[in-house]
Amino acid sequence: MDDQPSAVIPSVPHETAAQRVRFTWNFLLYPLIRGPVCLTVPLDRSTDQPEKSMLDRGVEAPPLYAQVARLLAEQINQGKYQPGDLLPSEPGLAKELGVSRATIVKAFDTLHREGLIQRQQGRGTFVAPRPKRHSLSELTSFTAVTRAGDGVPSHRLLAYLEIGSGDERGEPESAFPAAQDLVVLERVRYVDDVAVGFHRTVLPAHLVQRAGLTKDVVAAADFSLYRALEAIGQHPWSAEESLRAVGCPAELAGHLALAEGAPLMQVRRLTRNRTGDLIEAVVAHYVGSLYEYHTELSSHPAKFEKEGPGDESTMDRGGDVRAVVAERVRRGAGQR
Repeated sequence: MDDQPSAVIPSVPHETAAQRVRFTWNFLLYPLIRGPVCLTVPLDRSTDQPEKSMLDRGVEAPPLYAQVARLLAEQINQGKYQPGDLLPSEPGLAKELGVSRATIVKAFDTLHREGLIQRQQGRGTFVAPRPKRHSLSELTSFTAVTRAGDGVPSHRLLAYLEIGSGDERGEPESAFPAAQDLVVLERVRYVDDVAVGFHRTVLPAHLVQRAGLTKDVVAAADFSLYRALEAIGQHPWSAEESLRAVGCPAELAGHLALAEGAPLMQVRRLTRNRTGDLIEAVVAHYVGSLYEYHTELSSHPAKFEKEGPGDESTMDRGGDVRAVVAERVRRGAGQR
């Protein structure tokens, strides 16, 4: 049997015994060596979660929760996760990264405070919508701003109140004369079905009647207040607006899916028609992470160009909108 040639180990003519033993040893071990080498081929990295190796576990490294939050924030900002996308579950992400679930919870808390994610009870954690931008130099409605940003605006009417001349008045009703009858609208404003703000809007009762703004009309999903005012010739022409940061009142927390005291942007606006009559007073509260204001500043005075006789002045890009108002006031005084 020993004289028969091996079926798996080829013979080499004139080989020595030592060469024969060495060749046999290498040939038999080759599969054992080759196997592990094949298994060390780099794995596919195109997964939806960060790899464990991306976390620095050194002594001087940032806390693991902060590193996880940074990795997910980078993926959100780079577009790997789009607004509305469901993020990996806390247990799944903890297993993928080799960290505790408490670390993932703390990382999600950080992203939630930064407005990058939203938690929905029983559904999971989702990427938050992009903040809607509103220019400080433009007098536009919430509906127009949302549609300009390719969002879908909607609202929910919470209250439709009629205030008589003798009724007690608060904010912003006090902006109108005490003898004027008013209508108050309280609405939650949505973008793509996500609550982003609360509006308390006060209107002169006679304009509400002229426009036919009954409770049912206002409650319609596609209702636009500015469009209704324009339909009766009451175009919003100018406005005064002020902004400040406030804590979320308890009565708004549930409507905006926030904790009491969470940061909100409060906006107060007084809107006038072309003749200077006050046609709207609003106190609005916006979720700061979902709504942003934008303005452009310039170190040089605003420049004006006359488009023709009787035309209003226009302001170069970057000028101060208050200069436009001042110019109109000066022009009106000169005419008088």
